[in-house]
Amino acid sequence: MGIGKAREMIWGILGFGSALRLISLNQSLWLDEAINVMAARSFSFFGMMTQYAVADFHPPGWFIILWIWGKLFGYSEVAVRIPSVIIGVLTIYIIYLLGKKLISKNVGLIAALLLAINPLHIYYSQEARMYALAALAVSLNMLLFIDFVKGGKGNKGGMGNMVIYVLSNVLVLLSDYVAYLIFPAQLIFLVFLKRDAIKSWLVYLVLAAIAGIWWWPVFLKQLDTGSVASANLPTWKFVVGGFDFKTIPLTFVKFIIGRISLANKVLYAAALLPVVLLFGYLLWQGAKQIASLPRRILLIWLIIPPVIATLVSLFIPVYSYFRMLFVIPGFVILIAGGILSFKKKLQYSFLAGVILTQIFCALVYLLNPNYQRDNWKGMVSYFRNIQPEIILFESSGTLPPFDYYAGGSLNAKGALKDFPARDDSAVAGLSELLKEKKEIYLVDFLVQISDPNRLVAKKLTELGYQEKEIKDFHGVGFVYLYEKN
Repeated sequence: MGIGKAREMIWGILGFGSALRLISLNQSLWLDEAINVMAARSFSFFGMMTQYAVADFHPPGWFIILWIWGKLFGYSEVAVRIPSVIIGVLTIYIIYLLGKKLISKNVGLIAALLLAINPLHIYYSQEARMYALAALAVSLNMLLFIDFVKGGKGNKGGMGNMVIYVLSNVLVLLSDYVAYLIFPAQLIFLVFLKRDAIKSWLVYLVLAAIAGIWWWPVFLKQLDTGSVASANLPTWKFVVGGFDFKTIPLTFVKFIIGRISLANKVLYAAALLPVVLLFGYLLWQGAKQIASLPRRILLIWLIIPPVIATLVSLFIPVYSYFRMLFVIPGFVILIAGGILSFKKKLQYSFLAGVILTQIFCALVYLLNPNYQRDNWKGMVSYFRNIQPEIILFESSGTLPPFDYYAGGSLNAKGALKDFPARDDSAVAGLSELLKEKKEIYLVDFLVQISDPNRLVAKKLTELGYQEKEIKDFHGVGFVYLYEKN
């Protein structure tokens, strides 16, 4: 394939990937996005880094981007997600360069196409959070690591090359803590295959860590805050990612189909089986046919971070499949290599099967609100239309996505004095709060964490309220209407 043709194709892939990532970009913000956005809107830059970040256990990279971007372009759903769209599209191009450098130009193009249509990568390229940034940072870092391993630019010792490599390490350190697992993966590779490069590699990593020394005090505070939260909210680990034997197989499935699922698990499994077999076969074929050095790099990238994250999750809840987004590039390059290992007719057949599967899954998410983010926007719109006397939350206050959309236009309160609610003292103030109120709407978002014994509902019954109606808002949960006779 000529240079001009390849250039046209990669531009077409980037354009297609961009278009997919702009569909439904104005869907409702979910909890974590809204928390970030409300913080960026209200805190100074210094406050965002030193106060807000203490309670959001992530490095500062995304906070910096969101704060600056929001000040320039505002805080609408589309505005705050555009940085992730740009980051996601840049990652597609980096994957092209990775595939081209590791194997061939054709593998690079197909890998870029597969990432462009990957439903999980599309999802997180539309989220105002740091996961797409982590995927970009690790991909760029791995591109330079390959040069380093091959004794190319990254390993010649020139000051300019050293600075670029150190900066790529810094970008990983700024992106997401779970993305740090790429460094043990690289070290394992070097220990077995390139021991003479370990010293230089460690120097580059230490220099990057020193460059981030200003963040260390905040990180220590984050650890302290996280340990307190873990002690007070033992069920939170099931939300953020505790140990489960299903995590690694689930990660593989989600890399293929994204976040869609079916309520009927038998039908879901039946539909998944041929898809998983197809991708598994191509993955195995890619690992078998690709040359030794590229294969080892890709397998280390794909396998080591999930395995370490699983082991760490025995003690600290860190593993959720979306936090492994930074290993998807290794996955798609192996799939691309597997496809191109066949003769032409089979190449087209396998490529068509993969493309149709992933486009279908991506469009199900992009066009069906039931597979999109929590519908806080719809819930607030409903409340604005009916203007209820009072809205109660199973929390000590209202929640950021509600505040983002309501903007103070609705009478809403937290039902709990203490979070989480442990005994009746947590709801002791409800009788005074609800004085002369005949209708109450109760939002039970994350009630299993904040009020697992349903103390608020019991208290409402004691006060003479009866449940009259239930509404379900996707992702937010049930909203109960209580009336007093």
